[in-house]
Amino acid sequence: MAQSQHGVVLIIALIILIVISLLAVTSIRNASSTISVSGNVRTTELATQAAEIALQHCERSVLQILTVAAGGTDDYVTTFSDDNILSEAQPPNWQNMTMWDSTSSKVYALPLSMVSQTGMVATTYKRAPDCMVERMILAKTVAKTVPAVPAVPAVPAGPGGVPSAVPAVPAVPAVPAKYDVDPDSDVDPDSSFRITVRGFGPEVENGAGRPVGSEVWLQSQIKIRYYEDDD
Repeated sequence: MAQSQHGVVLIIALIILIVISLLAVTSIRNASSTISVSGNVRTTELATQAAEIALQHCERSVLQILTVAAGGTDDYVTTFSDDNILSEAQPPNWQNMTMWDSTSSKVYALPLSMVSQTGMVATTYKRAPDCMVERMILAKTVAKTVPAVPAVPAVPAGPGGVPSAVPAVPAVPAVPAKYDVDPDSDVDPDSSFRITVRGFGPEVENGAGRPVGSEVWLQSQIKIRYYEDDD
């Protein structure tokens, strides 16, 4: 009888040990998942930060080029030049992934020092963010109003070949003015630009080709208006 009781205790102890082991494995997996999610969030945030820096730099560089071209002065330091600005294309150049993932000069890569965090032993990023600037041809718009259509009176039935009465057609009100493209407009093609950038996480290796890791894309448009001095 005593031996039978010892056997039951052993079985219960094994069951408890298995349950504890399962709980421990589950806790370890949950902790690993939390660490993985936190790491992914961090790399995505760093990629977004790099993309925002690239967008601001390329926008500022375009303004610097336009200011100097107009005879003004701008002390902003940049290696971006007018040669990096692409002409308008259909479809847009930024949709061509071959341009991005090759060593093409059509894509401007920022100096890595602009995005790497200072005060750290190791460099934060391995691959610098890049941007593509394209000219945009924008036509002026003119207001056009569609006039109202008057009502058509009803036609009564009668012996004149009309088998039955034709109901009246109600009037169509005028359509408010809307802006349509003016084909005769002259717009300076150098006054509007589309800027597309992409930033990479710190895990993305340097070099050409498709990046493996976090990648964030941003895009903006710049439209410059020139005003003549009445004096």
